[in-house]
Amino acid sequence: MNKYIKTIFFIVGLSVFAFLINDFGLGNIITNIKKTGWWFVPVVGVWGFVYLLNTWSWRYILDPKKNKLPFIDLYKITISGFAINYITPFVNLGGEPYKILVLKDRIGYHSAVSSVILFTMMHFLSHFFFWVTAILCGLILLPLSLEFKITLIAALVILSGLIWFAFRRHKKGIFESLLNFVSKIPFLKKLGKKLSSKEESLLKIDDEIKYLYNERPKDFFWALFLDYFSRIVTALEFMFILNAVGMHIGYMEAFYISAGSSLITNLFFFIPFELGTREGGLYLVLGSIHLTSAVGVYIGIINRAREFFWILTGLILTQFDGKNKIKKVEDKKDLLEYITEDDK
Repeated sequence: MNKYIKTIFFIVGLSVFAFLINDFGLGNIITNIKKTGWWFVPVVGVWGFVYLLNTWSWRYILDPKKNKLPFIDLYKITISGFAINYITPFVNLGGEPYKILVLKDRIGYHSAVSSVILFTMMHFLSHFFFWVTAILCGLILLPLSLEFKITLIAALVILSGLIWFAFRRHKKGIFESLLNFVSKIPFLKKLGKKLSSKEESLLKIDDEIKYLYNERPKDFFWALFLDYFSRIVTALEFMFILNAVGMHIGYMEAFYISAGSSLITNLFFFIPFELGTREGGLYLVLGSIHLTSAVGVYIGIINRAREFFWILTGLILTQFDGKNKIKKVEDKKDLLEYITEDDK
């Protein structure tokens, strides 16, 4: 990636980071970290392991037999990508363009785009399975009200449909169906023309998306399992935080809190920086299992403090994403597109 682009990512990211720290109040953050004590170390450490699992999952998607990217470089890119996502308003997807810009220099433009799209799709799919697991465990093991159980059953049906749709997209691709759909909608004709001009590139990316599911099913399911397992690990954060204030909960309760708050936060993904949604989600989830809802504010602050640590780490790592040259360019056309992209 061009060093000037890396510098822009760093400066803009650092500016947003400073805004968030100021908004939450540095004194408030420090006070609550002190309240958490040494438990804050494993809270932060859990996410270092989560990002490791995410990177491992992404490595399977990239096909390590063909793309000999150093794992440590991929790990740094993963952390930086999530850091940029955290500070991107509204859709929280700013890290994806960053990852494409870094990877295209090493594996080619089409492979970079398809791997990042696949990783994002896999991340959503593992989330769906995570939420389904939590709902089933909650319905079976936790003392929930009838109204809340009905709500969870409805969510289970919706999530099952989303899982079916996600598998279908992995099998049949994204862009071919999108092009066909857009071409049939009258008020989307302008968009259809723009997409049609990129049809060859989009279909090539589609082929790589389908290839993972149809031709490399073992790698696909390993990638899915590792990303799903990373979701399981995140529940430990809530167990550590609550143990810090003397609320000794079991793993299953922590798992339910993690999944429930995550589901509510993602339902309101369009709210900038997730402001208020996480705290509100924690309030509802904690209340549903008869824990003090007010403690959700404290958990939310520690969650933010942990995020701030990894955001700063990720932003710093954008300056050290490695300097490897292209190791593989699939054909002359990819090389031409790579040069064209750099000129832009």
